[in-house]
Amino acid sequence: MKENINEHDMTKKMMDIIRNGKKVITEAEAPMAPAPEPVQAPNNVAPLVPGDDLPEPEENTNNQPKETDGDTLTAVAGDAVFNEELQKLRDTVDNSAQITNFKIYPIDRNVVIDGVIEQREGANSGIHFTMNRLSGEIQTSMEGIELDDDVNEVLHHLQGYYKIWRQDWNDKIDEYKSKN
Repeated sequence: MKENINEHDMTKKMMDIIRNGKKVITEAEAPMAPAPEPVQAPNNVAPLVPGDDLPEPEENTNNQPKETDGDTLTAVAGDAVFNEELQKLRDTVDNSAQITNFKIYPIDRNVVIDGVIEQREGANSGIHFTMNRLSGEIQTSMEGIELDDDVNEVLHHLQGYYKIWRQDWNDKIDEYKSKN
């Protein structure tokens, strides 16, 4: 007759072996052992406590794009690259253009810019856009804006700007890859 195995108990035993190393599985063979000592972190570094596994963000004091993740640079107002892109956008598309998010991903060779044009009274009003170098297209949405000839012209200019912007960043992205 085949012995019934409680799958939950067996899984717990296997996980215990994985976490704590090989142990004797049957209780009859198991001697009474003292509790295991806590594992010491390498290089005499204090072990992390639960909830303290992420480094604290560093402040950006030099007005350069700030590294937020291992491979992400965030450009903010005041950075040379941010100001340059904003000025180009305003000169080409519309003077009311604003950049709300600007991220450079050197390892992935991508750049993403979010922004808004013709923002009105409400915080969510205007023509919202996302330019993503790798996707090959620009995403737009409008809230509180009527689609008329003027808005259609702004969208046409935005599409033209995106084509030039994408080509420029095809060339520029390598500068950031070498810095990272």
